[in-house]
Amino acid sequence: MKKVLYIYGGPEFHPTERGGKLLKAILEEDGRFEFEMTNDLDAFKDLSSKGYSTVVVYTTGFYNDLNPEREKGLLEFVKSGGGGFVGIHSATDSFRGSRAYIDMIGGEFLTHPPQQEFKVFIADRNHYLTIRMPDFKVYDEMYHLQSYDPTKVNVLAYTIWQGRQLPMVYTREYGKGRVVYLANGHSLEVLSHPDFQKLIIRSIAWTSGEELTRSTVNCGIFGYGNMGRFHAEKLSQIEGFNLIAVCDINPQNVELARKEYPNLKGYFTNLDDMLAIQDLELVFIVVPHNAHKEAVIRCLEAGKNVVVEKPISITVEEANTMISKAKEKGLMLSVFNNRRWDSDYLTIREIINKGLIGEIFHIEAGLTNYRHPGFTWRSDKEICGSVMHDWGAHFIDWILNLVSSKITQITGDFQKRMWHAVTNEDHGEVFIRFENGVTADFMVSNISAIPRPKWRILGTKGAIEATWNNEIRLVSYVSGIAQDSIIKVEKESYWNEYYRNILDHLLMKEALIVKPEQARRVIGVIEAGIKSAQLGTSVPPIEGCE
Repeated sequence: MKKVLYIYGGPEFHPTERGGKLLKAILEEDGRFEFEMTNDLDAFKDLSSKGYSTVVVYTTGFYNDLNPEREKGLLEFVKSGGGGFVGIHSATDSFRGSRAYIDMIGGEFLTHPPQQEFKVFIADRNHYLTIRMPDFKVYDEMYHLQSYDPTKVNVLAYTIWQGRQLPMVYTREYGKGRVVYLANGHSLEVLSHPDFQKLIIRSIAWTSGEELTRSTVNCGIFGYGNMGRFHAEKLSQIEGFNLIAVCDINPQNVELARKEYPNLKGYFTNLDDMLAIQDLELVFIVVPHNAHKEAVIRCLEAGKNVVVEKPISITVEEANTMISKAKEKGLMLSVFNNRRWDSDYLTIREIINKGLIGEIFHIEAGLTNYRHPGFTWRSDKEICGSVMHDWGAHFIDWILNLVSSKITQITGDFQKRMWHAVTNEDHGEVFIRFENGVTADFMVSNISAIPRPKWRILGTKGAIEATWNNEIRLVSYVSGIAQDSIIKVEKESYWNEYYRNILDHLLMKEALIVKPEQARRVIGVIEAGIKSAQLGTSVPPIEGCE
């Protein structure tokens, strides 16, 4: 593991220590770096002898933090190639800082207007730091720099101020060392922004010597039905994926794939034949739920990484087998929980993270109607798993990502009362109690004549209610008075971010966002709920799914 040192200091109005703890958490999630943090600024003096691959400096640089001895240690460390430097929101000016430090970071602080929301535009999507990065918005101080030489720095991202482009991210060489400067980062909110976090992680990796070694992943699809065709379209649109093969047990679907994508390496009706393609690296599995385990194991045994449609499996035991095989083979296994990037869910998360409803204590969610479920395999319990295994996998994944706590108890209710021509239950409900006291109640029903809202989330300072009409009702008492408003949700979702993360993981060793253990936990909730309904009592969570 490469060693990273985080040194914080500077003005107390920055979240220096909390920012370090947040950075420590995301680097532990990434898994490639050993992280140390200190506010002992004398650590600058002896960087070269400690084996650090890079030093991260947050806000330090003002008010004589860098006396001559400290500054000399830092500059020699970078210039000699002992390690890299990542400066986060740490520009200074010649009145409060050192000219040598300013020259090293490649720019001098001029001013900043009051905090505001502004857009960060990616200028170069071919660099290690910004490949596959979207433009994004932040609420932050907009640092204005002066005296930076555009011929000596490589501007990767910028914002616009009164017709001028202001650098927000740039790199430069300093002697034998690499330097990255990130202008954003004034508050903990910015440091928590997923796109800004990605820039920090990549800055640390790049200044530590990481490079892009390849740019594409060769993919195949097993199951060319509705969602199989959806994946094929995405893989053809997103730069970095190379669709080379399709397999489906139905010859008509194979011929459809041949017509729609005529230049692939292979079209197959037998999975093993597709897996025999030597340079095939990743398989998207799009088959009914009860076929997931066999298909995943066959792909992993053949040395292929796997993305499988949700849910990961019907049972926890199946999920355990798949996860163990992926670890044994050293391969990626992920589940297509694309709806983590739905616009309404992202808006709900933002409302909660901004504290607009205070501390969550209860969640209700549901997909309810009164109609026959139809005669597809999704209504067949043996193939599908239960009435909760389909859309329920998305809802439970949403809930578990809103509540950062272990599960202590699950109560289930599964009933068959009306639609006897199919074998799945008509109604399913799970009540989840978490260690931190939060409770969640999820219902999926085909016999609910009055529908439940999609979401009702209660907090100590307000509540959220959402239906399926792209509107969220927010009631907030944070200001001390009741504020009752309707938030319009954009219809666009950001599912491409799932695919980009798969590329980032396989090509750049970045952390996988949708992990198989998370998908197994979803199945654990459903399985425990079914067991609870059978026993007529609450049950503890299944081992490994807490």
